[in-house]
Amino acid sequence: MHPRSLSLLLLLAAALLFLAPVWAAPAPLVMVTEEWAPFRMNDETAPSGFRGIDIDLTQELQARLHTPITIERRPWGRALEMMRSGQADLITGVAYSADRAQYMLFVPTPYTAVQPVFITTKGRGPGIRSYADLAGKTIAFSLNSDYFEPFNSDRSLQKVGLTDEAQILRVISLGRVDVAIGTDPNLSWDIARGGYGARVERTAYQPPDRTDLFIAVSKKSPLAARLDEIDAALKGMLADGSIADILGRYR
Repeated sequence: MHPRSLSLLLLLAAALLFLAPVWAAPAPLVMVTEEWAPFRMNDETAPSGFRGIDIDLTQELQARLHTPITIERRPWGRALEMMRSGQADLITGVAYSADRAQYMLFVPTPYTAVQPVFITTKGRGPGIRSYADLAGKTIAFSLNSDYFEPFNSDRSLQKVGLTDEAQILRVISLGRVDVAIGTDPNLSWDIARGGYGARVERTAYQPPDRTDLFIAVSKKSPLAARLDEIDAALKGMLADGSIADILGRYR
């Protein structure tokens, strides 16, 4: 090989090595979440330790964004703090609130919705027929959750904050509180699979509200610049039936 040709090849190889970082695969995004069946359910056989609606949604989303997403298990309160600080990039299954909007950008298109429901011990459901009937009763709820107004901001009610809906079901089934609030389909899923059907029932009063669930991005994440791209991907998943298919797997 001519010395000049060899020099050109060496220069080309050096240039390719210099440019390699530009072509490298994008760094994985970090999604934080905790168990919340049927959206996120424990599964020791899965790489993330979860299966469920949000896990399937995240896998489809990363394929459409051509960006890997790593799922990290964190208590819900800690997950929100990681979104606030920018230690996490995105979160799923989150309801909009003005407080959260201070540090998260909500993808405009919701992918599904949940409905708040009240339950009590068996036989007491008919006695709670309106919102006013909640007065004077102890009401278990999940900390860091938003349900509906006026319940969220009502300080006259005797609310007992607990860590999750599994704990809520235990205390209501034992009669340690009068009423509990949760969201469906989550609560129905947990009641059926936890064997609580013989001990608890819905109250006659059920709020008509529905809570949209969103994907949200930390304002401190580089992903914030891709909000429109995420929204377009989500709209495409709704239009082509991908999300309907995912939801159907867990009914």
